Amino acid sequence: MSYVLSGIAIVICAGVGATSAWIIVSSIGWDGVGGAIATTIIGMVLATLLFAGGIVLGKALGLLK
Repeated sequence: MSYVLSGIAIVICAGVGATSAWIIVSSIGWDGVGGAIATTIIGMVLATLLFAGGIVLGKALGLLK
């Protein structure tokens, strides 16, 4: 995968991860510094899992080498 496509995929995964984390933490009712830290950690974990899952799916479908 080219560097440009990897960069685009990372930005998309980060956006989805951050949005999902914000929704999760907001629904729990956490706010302030604790909520910000929880959102950051959850967002990074979700973005990493989404990116890794996309790589695995792409390789399984033969789209990536």
